[in-house]
Amino acid sequence: MKHITRLLVTALFAALPLLGLAEETNALPPTLFEVFESVTGRVIIKGTEEIGSFTAKSGIITVKCHELRDVASNQRQFGLTVIVRQNEQVEDATIIDDDELDSLVHSIDYISKADPSLSSFSHFEAAYSTKAGFRVASYSSRRTGTVEAALTSNRLIRSKCWLNLAQLAQFKGLLEQAQTKLDSIRKKR
Repeated sequence: MKHITRLLVTALFAALPLLGLAEETNALPPTLFEVFESVTGRVIIKGTEEIGSFTAKSGIITVKCHELRDVASNQRQFGLTVIVRQNEQVEDATIIDDDELDSLVHSIDYISKADPSLSSFSHFEAAYSTKAGFRVASYSSRRTGTVEAALTSNRLIRSKCWLNLAQLAQFKGLLEQAQTKLDSIRKKR
């Protein structure tokens, strides 16, 4: 009888942590844009415009601007989406809040100038990530012996596209165009 009681108590304590796993929790979206977009019980108007796209070393990068407007309160939220299409097979899109855009553009300035002198080691990586998981990085390539870059969208599925530094500058140009577009819309309203 003692052995059965011990076994039941042990099984109970082993099962207790699993009860917490059964809880279903809905995590808040990582961006203000997604929070605004997920509001229920109100009419939300979404405007979208493609800023541009280009073919990189291993895929296609697309940048789109967005505006959300709550009809009842006339509140607005701006953002953009970066779509990373890897080798025509995997595609993922990450939303970037308007308030992150400036620091993203400035980080690309630094990342694009990164070189091996940044580290005491023979290989380096300089990277910047947004709240929603978009990542831009430059690194020393062992294969080519040069500095290369990568854009990674890690929102739903991981999609990564490799670029040379000229293509990274092209991406930065698209972000600056998106920033100009959003600024002009804000001034009109």
